[in-house]
Amino acid sequence: MAAVSSNMSTDNKSSTPEGGEVDTVYNELLNFLKATRADLRKAAADATLATLVSSSSSSSSDDDGADEATSTAINNEAAQRLTTLNSIHPLCRIASTLSPDHGSISALAALSVLSSHDLVGNQSIEDFLDAKGVGRMLEIALSSPPTPVTTAASVSALASDNKEEPSKVAEEWKVWRQQVNYACALLANATRTERGAIDFIGLSFPDEAVPSNLSRKTDESASAYGKRETKPTATLLLSRFLNPSFIDTSSLAHDRAVASMSAKTGMDDLEEYDSDDDNNLDDESNNNELEPQKMDPMSEEYYDPYQHVAAVIMNIAQLDTGREFLLRLIHSSKKSSDNKKLDSIDEKKKDNNTQSTSHLQSLLPQLTSPNLHRRQGIAGTLKNCCFSRDSIWWLLNIVHMDKSLLLTLAGPEELSIDEKVGLDPDYWLLGPQKVREPDSLVRLYVTEALLLLLASGRRARETLRERRTYVIIKLADMVEENEEVSERMLECVQYLRRDEDGTEEGSSDKRAYEKYAKGLLESNAAKNKGLKALPMSTSCDAGEEEDYDNID
Repeated sequence: MAAVSSNMSTDNKSSTPEGGEVDTVYNELLNFLKATRADLRKAAADATLATLVSSSSSSSSDDDGADEATSTAINNEAAQRLTTLNSIHPLCRIASTLSPDHGSISALAALSVLSSHDLVGNQSIEDFLDAKGVGRMLEIALSSPPTPVTTAASVSALASDNKEEPSKVAEEWKVWRQQVNYACALLANATRTERGAIDFIGLSFPDEAVPSNLSRKTDESASAYGKRETKPTATLLLSRFLNPSFIDTSSLAHDRAVASMSAKTGMDDLEEYDSDDDNNLDDESNNNELEPQKMDPMSEEYYDPYQHVAAVIMNIAQLDTGREFLLRLIHSSKKSSDNKKLDSIDEKKKDNNTQSTSHLQSLLPQLTSPNLHRRQGIAGTLKNCCFSRDSIWWLLNIVHMDKSLLLTLAGPEELSIDEKVGLDPDYWLLGPQKVREPDSLVRLYVTEALLLLLASGRRARETLRERRTYVIIKLADMVEENEEVSERMLECVQYLRRDEDGTEEGSSDKRAYEKYAKGLLESNAAKNKGLKALPMSTSCDAGEEEDYDNID
């Protein structure tokens, strides 16, 4: 099998077989992938991955010594030939074994490379769907971890302390995280197509669509994990996505992700804005979609096994059924078990009050996650949910989505007293410590979500004007160097700074002052309870057509 990798190397073109020899090599490789012996299938899966991916190491001197950086290159010819020979089906069968001894990790890595390939990615996804790959990957994504999830943190900590001889349990957790990470990446790639998203919804939303491995658990293991209620598969996947216990917080990759968010202080945006990462924004957002989850088989970025679920959620939110699942209200009631006596009618009414939430509301905190994949996916999800015009009022007044979106655009700039009028204090209380979202794709999704809210109707525009949305967008646009994001911000400004007839500028300022001045004069304390205090300012006496900041 090693001969396949060396023969297909792009660096040694002189040793590459020609004509029929190449076809023979790939046909033999495909036969080994279909072999009945597990050791042959594992060797074939390893050889397939080695054929697709070639790695090279480069060392760079640093203060601490020499650091080696590994870069990978994809063999386009190998990807095309493997796709033509329909290697997806045997690779899916090997990946479904859930055993690294049978080559499951190599098979998952090879499938990830093929499904994200620029040339053969679409055909690979079609073959993947024909092989029932979505169901297979859901089985892996919802497979039981080696030990109860409550012990994951302690296992990871012990493994990091004893790097020379990691425990068997720590190694099992590492393999499990790697398998789940690849499975979720494959689900993200597959759901980029309409057929893949429909397949995921069809397998995930019915109540009976639970992973079969949960029903095969023994009594002892079931008692260790506790009783599980029967839930839709999508709900189970979301619960794992939101559970931080699965993340290996002791890994170096996690530390780098956290450092990337906190190393750059917010004031750096004003002094020197690094736009090196913005050059590829046009390529990333041609279709306003996330790029394929191009997993690097040689990397160690699997500390967060469910990071790519964010892209899955974003993709299914493009369909009406997916948005309905995210926006559907989940009712829960508080039951007091302490009082056994009969309650009065008023007390019963009080106890029967239910609290309503939704899956979308549980996803909002992920906008501040240190993981870039999570932030990108959830930002795109919020944008897609804004296409549901019937839910705009609920999104603005119950979910307060505009606040979550604007917090990602808010920076460390010091606001004047006039700018703070009517503005939520959360935007400016952190002061210089507030860090604006560093990723341009996240900023693009957030700005487009705000644009969809503004374009949904007059009431939505009036609400956003009263909440001083313009102040945050104006300051964000002043330091924005990506043209596409800046254009979207300009479109938002056009909605905010004009009245409904399009003849008057600065109307949003007057509305904000009128609303909060009126609120302060209300004598009813209940009505004033939720209002922000109006700072002392002379701007309230400004003329009707005078713009307080002279910026349109």
